[in-house]
Amino acid sequence: MGCHMKRLVFAATLALVISACTSGRMKASVGKSIQQLMVEHGPVTNAFDMPDGTRAFQWVRTGVRGATPTVVETDGTIYNRGPASTWTAQSRISGGQPIVDSCVYTIYARWNEAANTWTMTGFAKPSFLCE
Repeated sequence: MGCHMKRLVFAATLALVISACTSGRMKASVGKSIQQLMVEHGPVTNAFDMPDGTRAFQWVRTGVRGATPTVVETDGTIYNRGPASTWTAQSRISGGQPIVDSCVYTIYARWNEAANTWTMTGFAKPSFLCE
């Protein structure tokens, strides 16, 4: 198995492991107050009311998962000057840009009158790359 194939297998395996972790953590959070979730995950990025009376709370996480390949192209010219030669070169470097992913995590909550807070009742499944 080549190095590239090993990396693909590793990435696929890692994605499956992470997906189980993210969904599992979200399922385990059902019943928690929005304040508990904010302590664990930081401030909410967005919140809005849904037509059924629930409120959606969202967190956006941004991360770098790698970089585009760096390519160096060099052109040059050889000048012959009698028994000696000189070389001039120009190099162009491209690529090497970070690959940035943004993931949106959404939980749904209902107002809990007894606890005087929003309580998580469910969540939207994150996209595959965010699992």
